[in-house]
Amino acid sequence: MHRVHDNVLSYIADPHVDDFERLALEIFAHQFEYIPAYRRVCERRNATPDRVASWTDIPPVPALAFKQVDLCCAPPQRVFLSSGTSQGSDRRSRHAMADLRLYQASAIAGLRTHVFADVPNMSVLSLVPRAAEWPDSSLAQMVSWAMESFGDSDDAQLATQERLDFDGFSERLRRSERTGMPVCIMTTTAALIRFLDDCRDRDRTFRLPHSSRLMDTGGAKGAPRILSRNGILQAVWNTLAIPGYFVVNEYGMSELSSQYYDNVIRDRWSGRFSHRAKVGPHWMRTRFLDPATLRDVPVGEAGLLCHVDLANAGSALAVLTEDIGRASEHGFEVIGRAIGAEARGCSLAMAEFRT
Repeated sequence: MHRVHDNVLSYIADPHVDDFERLALEIFAHQFEYIPAYRRVCERRNATPDRVASWTDIPPVPALAFKQVDLCCAPPQRVFLSSGTSQGSDRRSRHAMADLRLYQASAIAGLRTHVFADVPNMSVLSLVPRAAEWPDSSLAQMVSWAMESFGDSDDAQLATQERLDFDGFSERLRRSERTGMPVCIMTTTAALIRFLDDCRDRDRTFRLPHSSRLMDTGGAKGAPRILSRNGILQAVWNTLAIPGYFVVNEYGMSELSSQYYDNVIRDRWSGRFSHRAKVGPHWMRTRFLDPATLRDVPVGEAGLLCHVDLANAGSALAVLTEDIGRASEHGFEVIGRAIGAEARGCSLAMAEFRT
């Protein structure tokens, strides 16, 4: 593996070293050299390693490019696909990872900080299929690593790609009630809403032990109905007796190797009071860009989210999303997706990769 990957792994492991700028520029030079499509775009912008002096000047790769362009610095160890299938499997994003160690180190460190900050391990109940069954899903791989690193002998995965085993899941929750042993639920938001609706229809409720927690991710894709974040928090409390400060929403993308999480468990454990917001690790930064110009907007204004993820050292360091967000005092919030004129910046950025 390339030396820059080892440097990123060392930085992930040591948050006290202020090396983000240096590593970002080192990764940019690495990707400029080894990814021809990216190099062509950078050269058109006169953004070459000898000219780019700050991580904020590194040209971002639009997330759309992962559907059409090979973005990998070396032959990949694994290729993860996005979950979206509305345009067919051939239109899904492909994240080719040259060094799986980066994703594993990032995923485990993020989970330890934001989901398991206060406990070394607990029983993990998953409504996400196994990685062995769903090998092209980065989420399935992350949950499998979570169970290996933070779970115990009573872990259970209660989903396949075809079926959610709500009866088996409910049985595990009843066992937690009886034994008083807390559990960590890991699920997509869509599967969670389906389970909450199933409990409502069957008039089922649970009173899980204190410090039980829930992590959901993926938004409402595939959900039977739209439920606001406050609606989900209320339904989780009513159905499972898990308070909002133990319910963490994860924000991730198949095009990234790192994730953002709600700050509630981390801040509660460290004794900080803060409003719910998305926060990331020290090896990530987020820019908020004007959709038309792709320049940074003033603090507090909404803009396209552009994530700079050092763990993406083998693919695309800076990823321009189609998500609209706003910085806050405690992190940032995701407002929605770019539509109409807001999506113009994404389209223009993507056009550079087609020519």
